[in-house]
Amino acid sequence: MRAFPQNTVRPYVLTKEGQFCSVLEGAGFDVLGCAGIAQFDNTRYSYYRGFRWLVLCRELVYLPITFIALLKARRRWGRFDLLHINDFTLIPVIWMAKKIFKCPIVVHVRSVQRPLDNLRGRIIYSLISKNVKQLIAIDQTVASSLHETLNCEVIHNGLSISTPDFSMLKSTLSSSDEVFTVGMVGGLSRAKGCLELIKAAKICRDREMRIRFVFVGQSMRKALPMRDLCLRLLGVSQEIYLEMLSLIRDYDLQSIVEFWPFTTELENVYSKLDLVCFPSHYNAPGRPIFEAALFGIPSVAAITNPTSDTIINEVTGLTIAPHSPRQLADAISLMYNDPIKLKTMGDSAKKLAQENFDVKKSAVKIVDIYRSLLKRSD
Repeated sequence: MRAFPQNTVRPYVLTKEGQFCSVLEGAGFDVLGCAGIAQFDNTRYSYYRGFRWLVLCRELVYLPITFIALLKARRRWGRFDLLHINDFTLIPVIWMAKKIFKCPIVVHVRSVQRPLDNLRGRIIYSLISKNVKQLIAIDQTVASSLHETLNCEVIHNGLSISTPDFSMLKSTLSSSDEVFTVGMVGGLSRAKGCLELIKAAKICRDREMRIRFVFVGQSMRKALPMRDLCLRLLGVSQEIYLEMLSLIRDYDLQSIVEFWPFTTELENVYSKLDLVCFPSHYNAPGRPIFEAALFGIPSVAAITNPTSDTIINEVTGLTIAPHSPRQLADAISLMYNDPIKLKTMGDSAKKLAQENFDVKKSAVKIVDIYRSLLKRSD
């Protein structure tokens, strides 16, 4: 939103109360927070099945809250030229917002979707095709998971490319920071492969590598002991911080595994990392890969069929199979033992990031979509 060309877009934001809401308010945006926003998740990994259907109970509770929040937004801000729904999982919001605001809707697609060939898929397809004018996928992997008849354009996640050269900064770090540092950036969850990275850390330690592992960005979710216990017992919880600590103690990794807090100051994080890992179960690239590339840092990612717009195996990073701590450790070892390869891949990753993830270019493309939709609605 900051990168939109001047005097083109006046954004208003409805979002769930919490840390992200505070970040937006601190950045000067006009924000309306609410207790929760209803979703319907049909992404490849976290779709509803088994005990995960119980998660739908939370979304049903959020339905009236979401409806009231949309009505408050209507009273507070009036009508809009268009709405930008920031995730494909916000299916109930799409339907309600269309009824309330009666304007064109753009929807961002941020995760790989399941095929729309079953009953729930056909319902989602019908709702999207009737109410959404334009889909925006964050990369080719995500776009390829959508039905070919849906109107979709790929616009990569926008990142600032005005980053300094950190080579001088790294040379001034303390001796403790000269240890080869592997980072995993983002909220802690089982689906992101946090446990696999801890298991890979043990393998690297057993290989007598001088290395440390850093998890950046602990859970932004407020801890509720009874709720969290019930979710763990049902096997649907993604909150695994305590499980990670237990595994670290079992493997005696306390001296080489660290946890750093959430921060929006990316340079303070990436300036201290040599390699980024994204061993996600989603079999898809994630934002940390793009962020790291911007700072000239290659990644190891769990992707079996990478697309060249995000990560190129053996060129901008290494790709491995999901759920494989051994492959992850082998990839880390390869980068650890070959600083020339590490530097060459980092340079190639930065070049790819500058080509595909320039936030100003992405913002202009989104504004062009807005203008095109407004012309069609005239």
